[in-house]
Amino acid sequence: MPGRQRMSPAQRRETLLDVGARVFAQRSVEDVSMEDVAVEAGVTRRLLYHYFPTKAEFFGAIWHRAHAAIAASVAPRPPASVRDGIDQALAAFFDFYEANIPLVIVANRSSISADPAVRGPIDRDFAVLCTVILDAAQARGAARRYAEVAFEGWISFVRSTALAALVDGRMSRAQCHRLCMDALDATVGAHVDLTLSSSP
Repeated sequence: MPGRQRMSPAQRRETLLDVGARVFAQRSVEDVSMEDVAVEAGVTRRLLYHYFPTKAEFFGAIWHRAHAAIAASVAPRPPASVRDGIDQALAAFFDFYEANIPLVIVANRSSISADPAVRGPIDRDFAVLCTVILDAAQARGAARRYAEVAFEGWISFVRSTALAALVDGRMSRAQCHRLCMDALDATVGAHVDLTLSSSP
């Protein structure tokens, strides 16, 4: 019988992320130790710490990988306007939240939720998204600076509202979606034209 094929570092990392995602979905972050994950993955703690020096960095990598799926899930058809593109992305964001509730709770309501290892990669992704949106809206000068601040505030609003709707059940998803788009128009839309075509 041939021996098992040795995993590449990239394959090993993905396997550890798969195991971590499963463990964090079953238990609160406070109840999960790196040793638990190592045992579940069939590796030593030393190997796990080689890839992820802290629990926050480990979860941050899991969360970032899951979050990256949002872009892939956005409808492939080109939106008619910048606003329509944001509307599609928002729907994909809500789909992601609904499909990853346990991870969402860890990322937003746990003891490591504010850790830079958890927040940093996602904040950078949103900064890139902001740039793409404002470029498409042809935002320039002072209007762009105001819109950048407005977009940061809008993202925080979306996160809080999504938790209220999809985790706490305080409103329906449709109500949440409308509220977020209304907030977009009142904040970012007050400084740039979101009705412009998204096509180059």
